[in-house]
Amino acid sequence: MSSAKVPANIAGNTTNAAATVAVYQQLANATADITSVNTQTEWVSAKHIDTTADPQVFNTDFRFFANANDQFVLTSAVSVVINLGANPMRVTWAPAVTWDHAGDRLRVHADINVDAVGAINLPSLLTSTQDCFFLQLYYRDGAGNYFPFASEWGYSVTNYTDNPLHVAANPNYAADLQTFAMTHPRRRFKCSVTGFLSGQATGVDRIELRARLDDVATVASVTFEEATLTAFMVRN
Repeated sequence: MSSAKVPANIAGNTTNAAATVAVYQQLANATADITSVNTQTEWVSAKHIDTTADPQVFNTDFRFFANANDQFVLTSAVSVVINLGANPMRVTWAPAVTWDHAGDRLRVHADINVDAVGAINLPSLLTSTQDCFFLQLYYRDGAGNYFPFASEWGYSVTNYTDNPLHVAANPNYAADLQTFAMTHPRRRFKCSVTGFLSGQATGVDRIELRARLDDVATVASVTFEEATLTAFMVRN
């Protein structure tokens, strides 16, 4: 239900009765100032703020994706959308969500579980990311162009490490570690990705999560399942 913005009872100040009555009079006269800000009911802040110095903060334009039943097998070293069954890990707005103020931020968070890891073939000398997969959020602007969020998150699927001190004491140690890592990959662990997006001139109509392997010769595949994706605008 829509309602007018009511002056807050800020700590240390008493509520102004005349101002409160005036708001109710606006409602009665159907002259209340209804905007995309003061009609929202979900709050990001624990305190309602109503001053020029401290602008109000609202959680708006909420979107949510969840799938706990289907799987996606990643086999590509090029970023692809995670499709759980026939369900892309994506949220959308129609029309595109837009920024009302310069301080607004679109906040996005994704969680996804790794269920299984395919064949692993570790080289004798492992580079820093060969046994990793990567997750990255992408957005589509109102003009239909895709862009990645600034951060890409990488996760190793092995426990392989080459400790020179142990290798010096036991030349077989590195080979033993390598064999163990190839036969005991990490699995059933949760990955989390968070991103914030500032103002876009044409708005945003789509957010999605993409994934890629670093080296398909080293890690053949990663299987994902049980995922959530949430996005909402933090309006200032």
